[in-house]
Amino acid sequence: MATERDGGGCLRVAVSIFSIYYWLSALGHVFLGLWMLLDPKRNYILDLVHFSENDPLLKASAYVSLVCGCAQLLVGFLGLCGAVNRSRFLLLAFVMFLIGTFLADVAMGTLSLFYKDKVYSVKENVREIVKSKYGVMTSEPENKMVTEFIDKLQFYEKCCGSLGPTDYISSRWSQSTNQDSEEIESPLFPVSCCTQITGASALNPLAKSYARCQQIGANRQWRHAVGCSERLMSWFNEQIWIFVGFGFGSALTMMLGICLSCCLISKIRIYHVIRDDY
Repeated sequence: MATERDGGGCLRVAVSIFSIYYWLSALGHVFLGLWMLLDPKRNYILDLVHFSENDPLLKASAYVSLVCGCAQLLVGFLGLCGAVNRSRFLLLAFVMFLIGTFLADVAMGTLSLFYKDKVYSVKENVREIVKSKYGVMTSEPENKMVTEFIDKLQFYEKCCGSLGPTDYISSRWSQSTNQDSEEIESPLFPVSCCTQITGASALNPLAKSYARCQQIGANRQWRHAVGCSERLMSWFNEQIWIFVGFGFGSALTMMLGICLSCCLISKIRIYHVIRDDY
């Protein structure tokens, strides 16, 4: 007795094509997660937000994207094998994974969208950090982290302070620098606020002209004039809509894959054929 299967000719092709898309989507998820978590120009902002808000929702979105992508890479072959072999079991397993991916994509988009309402509180927290925690030497390791975060923000985004360079004039950093400095004129602004020379890095900023940078009336040639809150808001809006668009867009395509796979399952017919051998 032999088992034969037929049915769903066009749907087999559609599910096979979708399986290939599923792999490409997996690579997109992995790339998006790694891009946010490993890119030195981006991951420090996730850490800064986590520190200032104690709320890692945006960072959680990056991890969801990475985990979701890795899972997709491992199970993406199920749909293709199920479609080629007309296997209901493999197709059902594929549908289960599609539903899981759909929920993960919705979670990623929702977490990012929910965080959009918190952007303004992050802006205020960053201003408070600049005023009271930046550059303050204490035994607490978190203060060193804060200084590194703000220096990276000012270096990469070419900004200074929260609302502008004047944030530092009355800050705790300025007061502690004036007390500790033996120079006749103490610095007014951190070196990361200055325009950098070629070869400088976020952890080793090198000003074009440190003396001119410290002048209150210095122009943009020597010091960044824009506050970091403005740049930070633009960055947040860009990243949030990337996650929202990618998450909900991918979720819609997962719904299409679920429908196609379920239709193919319903079209598959299994026959048990008894052959007489003479």
